Amino acid sequence: MNMQLIDEFRRRTHSSYDEARYYLERYNGDLLEAIIAFEKDRSGKGYAGGHNHYRGRCNGTFNRLVRGFLRVLQKLIDVKVVITDSNERTFKVPVLVPLVLFPVWYALIIVAIILYCMGFKISFQDMPDPNLNLNSVMDNIRNKMNDNGTGL
Repeated sequence: MNMQLIDEFRRRTHSSYDEARYYLERYNGDLLEAIIAFEKDRSGKGYAGGHNHYRGRCNGTFNRLVRGFLRVLQKLIDVKVVITDSNERTFKVPVLVPLVLFPVWYALIIVAIILYCMGFKISFQDMPDPNLNLNSVMDNIRNKMNDNGTGL
């Protein structure tokens, strides 16, 4: 990166060397775009200065982790253990329930064996519930928090 460009950025924004280098690299040496982004972020919408230029990356990583966790949780809710009796009545239980009850796994196995011996059929089916979408719930919470100015 050109030192004169970094010095000019620092002179105009009163920023640190690290901040200047970060923004100029981010905007491929475009001084005007880098200054605009710096001023926008300085006003509270991202980069907070100093060593916090990793903040945006950390927030992105955190958001990806939360989204991944929500996808796994949504799948555990969508996949159902379907228990069908001899009269073709079905009982659908999200896979999440037996997983939560894992500490008593031996009791679950005994119940499953008893049900199987009584003629019940046990299967797993992917049955998404259109009324329960964790991503939309989180988006609604995020939107409410942004509307209140607290951010997430």
